[in-house]
Amino acid sequence: MGSSTTTRNFGMRRFTNIVREGRFRAPAAADLVLGTGVELDPNSTTDPQEIRQIDGAGPNDLGGAGILGLVGLLWYEHDSQTYVGAPAGSLVQDFNTAPRGRMVQIIRGPGVKVWFRNTEADTPEAGLNFPATRVEQVMVAALGFDGAGDLAPDNLLAWDAVAGNWAETAVLAEAFMRVTYADNALNTCDAELLL
Repeated sequence: MGSSTTTRNFGMRRFTNIVREGRFRAPAAADLVLGTGVELDPNSTTDPQEIRQIDGAGPNDLGGAGILGLVGLLWYEHDSQTYVGAPAGSLVQDFNTAPRGRMVQIIRGPGVKVWFRNTEADTPEAGLNFPATRVEQVMVAALGFDGAGDLAPDNLLAWDAVAGNWAETAVLAEAFMRVTYADNALNTCDAELLL
């Protein structure tokens, strides 16, 4: 596992009961952000081990009928090869997507604790050796600057396939995680996996 500062938007807090399902392939045609809700892609014609973002047509998201099949959070450990061709000054935390077509893992397990941070778009100070712009990344709806900024401990989170992020739900059957800590001023929360 990488450090607890895996990316600017997602990382691990506790590894208790972690299940790391490995040897799945990230899609070749789409960037998936680490910490995204993912599942095996039953429609893949190129690789039976290819994953996709939970698509909203099945039971594993808001409005679904419960959690089925192999689902979890996308995990990829960037290594020194990541930096080849990257802008000078790039940090591993700046690589928040899984490389297209590379082997990735799906993590899950009751008791595993993760953190999420929503980050606004920013432009670093001129002259610094960082990428010129960083795009906004909303990992959890209603956290901090996104929405009402009223995320609170004990809220349940499910995958929202339409928005492409985690969102509050009142339906336990939809929930992947339970919020254990939220700081809306800092756009950060911790959540414990339920499955």
